Amino acid sequence: MPGLTSSQIEHYREHGYVVLPRVLEEDEIERYLARAREIAEGDVPKSAAKRLVRDIHYAQGGAPMPEDPEHALWKIINPDRFDAVMAECLRLPRVLDAAESLIGEDILAFLLMFIYKPPGVPQSVHPFHQDAAFFPFGPQDACLGVWIPLDPVNEANGTLSVVPGSHRLGLQGHEVREGINYGALAARGVEGNDAYHAESVDMEMSPGQCLLFNTRLFHRSGGNRTGDHRRVITLHLASAKCRSKGPSLSEYGFALVRGQTHEGCLQPVEAPPLALYNAVKGKS
Repeated sequence: MPGLTSSQIEHYREHGYVVLPRVLEEDEIERYLARAREIAEGDVPKSAAKRLVRDIHYAQGGAPMPEDPEHALWKIINPDRFDAVMAECLRLPRVLDAAESLIGEDILAFLLMFIYKPPGVPQSVHPFHQDAAFFPFGPQDACLGVWIPLDPVNEANGTLSVVPGSHRLGLQGHEVREGINYGALAARGVEGNDAYHAESVDMEMSPGQCLLFNTRLFHRSGGNRTGDHRRVITLHLASAKCRSKGPSLSEYGFALVRGQTHEGCLQPVEAPPLALYNAVKGKS
């Protein structure tokens, strides 16, 4: 299948992101939504139960639990480790074809997540941040994020907002902020800065479209002010020629999804852990 056009590649290099018209068909979208629903309702191995993470506003008791279990979720982390249907998302052909145009033919996938924005929880905000702050390997330009909405997304239901060209500013310092989900970080001096907010662009997208973005790109998502779902598949891709720069987390669990590996570079993890824990700290 064809990769990106020269104009799409130029847009990515200049602005730090590019939107693909459609990488999933309607039946595929329904397949992944149905499977996520089953997982949310409890069809998950006991050892992987912690991979279903509630939004902080429900996890800390700030709001009564909704009847619909999906309405309380923030994310399902690395569902490919326990579910064959979700594992398909690591190898979506149209995504890999496009990524090959940007990071080369040897590709590792990691950190697959099914992310929600709870309906009617406008305070569930993920501040401006750069994904590269989490990744101790590089070069950073050989890594990218993948964001595929399964529902129509817009500013009202908490779509992604990006700051075009911000990937050229370099990696900024990040910090923990009160009131955001555990593990999320905020780029210092960016969230709440009127200049960055004014420059940001809300990604209004249809189900099955795909956003590819540089991992240094500033991006955020607001809360969901509507009564409807906002469900998204996300993952990250890295060139198999990337090298480690320090201790990594077991949650990355690299999988070779195209091409070949290279000696001295990042390597696939044959049997990543099913339980959710930080392998660097060794704690659950």
